Amino acid sequence: MSKDKKKSPTKKSQTKAPVTPTKVKFVVKKPNLKIKVKMPDFKKMFSEMKTSKTSKTVLKVVGLVLIIVGSFALIDLGVQYLNNDYSVAIVNGTRISKSEWNKLLQQAYGQAGATQLIDNEVIAQEAKKADLTASDEEIQTQVDQIITSLGGQTEYEAALEANNLTDTELKKEIKLDILTTKLLTPTITYTDDDLKSFFDQYSAQMFPTETAALETGAKLDFDTYKAQTTTYYVQQQVSNTKSTWLASKQAEYKIQNNATSKPTYGLFGTTINIFKNLTAK
Repeated sequence: MSKDKKKSPTKKSQTKAPVTPTKVKFVVKKPNLKIKVKMPDFKKMFSEMKTSKTSKTVLKVVGLVLIIVGSFALIDLGVQYLNNDYSVAIVNGTRISKSEWNKLLQQAYGQAGATQLIDNEVIAQEAKKADLTASDEEIQTQVDQIITSLGGQTEYEAALEANNLTDTELKKEIKLDILTTKLLTPTITYTDDDLKSFFDQYSAQMFPTETAALETGAKLDFDTYKAQTTTYYVQQQVSNTKSTWLASKQAEYKIQNNATSKPTYGLFGTTINIFKNLTAK
């Protein structure tokens, strides 16, 4: 039995599909760029701001504390100064006021002290009227003489302390003495015989160093020391006549001594005194 065999197509018999050209696709690969945007660290910024504010606050507080402490220190020193200025002494923390001290002084020396101050003011006003002054050089010359006579600066300072005086206070007294001498010298008259008699009597006191250097029985020559003797003589005469002169001058002044009498009051008294002082200048 014949079987129909299907003939398979041979290669020649197979039809080939038309070949179409292949399209080439060009794929452009995009670069893988990763752009990272860094966000601000707000937490850190806030922390820094907070720290900065805290530092400023701390500085302000510290500054305020220093100001307060400094103020209290100054106030404390001021109170100490006022207390010491108010007190003449302190006994176991208890202060003795200067008002009590001044009261005691007034009872013991009040009148004499007030009189001395009045005398000084009269001298000052009289010197001003006469256009007389005491220069710093004149004052220092006398201070130097005192220092020399005492034996030096150390002895001078000890003498000041012993007499409860300061250098400034002594110079003020010397100034008044110089002014008094200048005011009264023109009123004093004397002769060479007066000077010679004075020299013979007081030469040893006036010139102790020179006298001690003399041989036994020898005397100082008057003519050699006449100029210095004249100065000493005039000073003594000024001292002798000062009280009488002051009494006569005080009679010309309107003086209110509250240490010896009760004060008086007048209508517009202060205003009148101010006007007088202004017109006097």
